[in-house]
Amino acid sequence: MQRRPAFRSLRPKQAARPWPSPPHCRTEVIYYEPFLHVHAPDVGICTGILLIGLAALACRAAADGGERVFSVVDHGAKGDGATDDTKAFEAAWAAACGAGGPATSMLVPPGKPFVVGAVKFQGPCASGRTTVRIMGVIAAPPASAWSGGGEDNNWLMFHGVDGLTVTGNGVLDGKGQSWWGRGCSNDSCVKAAPMALKLEKCNNLELSDFSSKDSPRMHVVVSMSGNVTVRNLTITAPGDSPNTDGIHITESHDVNITGSSIGTGDDCVSVVSGSRFVTVDNITCGPGHGVSVGSLGKNGETAAVEYIDVRNVHFDNSQNGARIKTWEGGEGYAKSISFTNITFNNVSNPILIDQFYTDDAVPMMGAVAITNVTYTNLNGTSSKPTAVKFNCSKRGSCTGIHVNSMTIKGSDGRETVAQCQNAQVDTSGYVYPKIPCLS
Repeated sequence: MQRRPAFRSLRPKQAARPWPSPPHCRTEVIYYEPFLHVHAPDVGICTGILLIGLAALACRAAADGGERVFSVVDHGAKGDGATDDTKAFEAAWAAACGAGGPATSMLVPPGKPFVVGAVKFQGPCASGRTTVRIMGVIAAPPASAWSGGGEDNNWLMFHGVDGLTVTGNGVLDGKGQSWWGRGCSNDSCVKAAPMALKLEKCNNLELSDFSSKDSPRMHVVVSMSGNVTVRNLTITAPGDSPNTDGIHITESHDVNITGSSIGTGDDCVSVVSGSRFVTVDNITCGPGHGVSVGSLGKNGETAAVEYIDVRNVHFDNSQNGARIKTWEGGEGYAKSISFTNITFNNVSNPILIDQFYTDDAVPMMGAVAITNVTYTNLNGTSSKPTAVKFNCSKRGSCTGIHVNSMTIKGSDGRETVAQCQNAQVDTSGYVYPKIPCLS
């Protein structure tokens, strides 16, 4: 490689004390003002000209016990879009997860499509923080080559990994078209389709910046985890793709979902039983079935959901907006739920409470109690005349429903209406359409 001429300065600064370097990464760093000139006398991991000191920083990290990087390519991945790279990903994970120190990472490099089958990344890991950096494309095999099966069918699963970060500007491509093209619309077929990314029992979890497209079923599932941050994700699937929820939260607590764009064939975000202290903030949803609490109480189960805060969400041409849904015959509660600063553009059901999901095999002896639900500052347009539906069961209860400042008109400027049954509602500020079941 041709050596670039060193930048010169008329005002050299005193040489900084060189950073300590491990034996494999000898580097002499000399500072000039305003440029940086680096001599690299030895050929090794750090060679050549080090622009803005990045390689020197890497050497320093290695010397000081910083993040250790394990690339899937170094463990045999081809990244040619055809070779099955599952074994290489497993090997890279084993190395990264098993390495000690404050931080390690598994790198999926850019510019390559990696075909990976169903894989479970098992914890716990030896380092304090484990990062998966997705810079390239990870593609699922087509449905015809799928070897998994069963209702709890996952493509990429992380289990028991505390202190996990999954980040990068890469893409998870679930190749869902190969499932939907098989006519996968009936319930048994949908349950056989894999979920793209499932994270179970992963506390202190961060998911950020990557994209997920065309998952055969749910895109991102967070289960039995706490202290979770989900930010800046882009999730896409056709509006008619079955059961392709964007982000699904179950049995988890202290979850913050923010700054994401989601358009799918099912709920953009769904929060189900066992979840509490969940915040959904600054996302766009559409197409999709809205941001939903539920469904809850299926098969007569006892539900428990509380302290759900949905704010600064824009729904664009979605089927639903702010939704709570429960099954007849269920038990338990959904309480302390708020929808704040919500906008709607041509949404079919902007505000919806539906307690009439029906399972004929379950006796209709009760319903999930819905209490203390607040709607504040909701504005926009509905594609249907009925913009607000509070449809509650006589067997359950919808109490403490508060609507504060709401204006939802028809998409073409026409008038809208609200309907409700078995709901106790109070309002404040200007509210349109008028709620007919005020307590």
